[in-house]
Amino acid sequence: MTHRAVKSVQAFEFRSDFTLPAEPRQPQREQMDLSAPELARLLSQARAEGLAEATRLEASQTEERMQAVTLKLNEALADLVTLARHIETGAYEGLDVAKSLNLINATAQRIIDGQGDLFATR
Repeated sequence: MTHRAVKSVQAFEFRSDFTLPAEPRQPQREQMDLSAPELARLLSQARAEGLAEATRLEASQTEERMQAVTLKLNEALADLVTLARHIETGAYEGLDVAKSLNLINATAQRIIDGQGDLFATR
């Protein structure tokens, strides 16, 4: 008795006369011949697509980083504005409100000027 390895299982089409259906044709392996210019063109196309995808990913990551930094800066500015309102409404005796407000404005200006660092390379 000869044993063969089973490569795939195919459904059996039931027939009332119990004959086997015709063997399905096996797909033929096709050989592809490429000339040197065609191969060079395909390689150039693959490189260009790879570069475009890498550029897109890098731009996406940079945009996400910039959005996160911008959100943090906006939160810091909002906190400074809230602090300025508290100082103005606090009206403590002997507190130099103008000096405190100037300090807050200077800090806010430094944060705004620091947004140029968003474009720095990491």
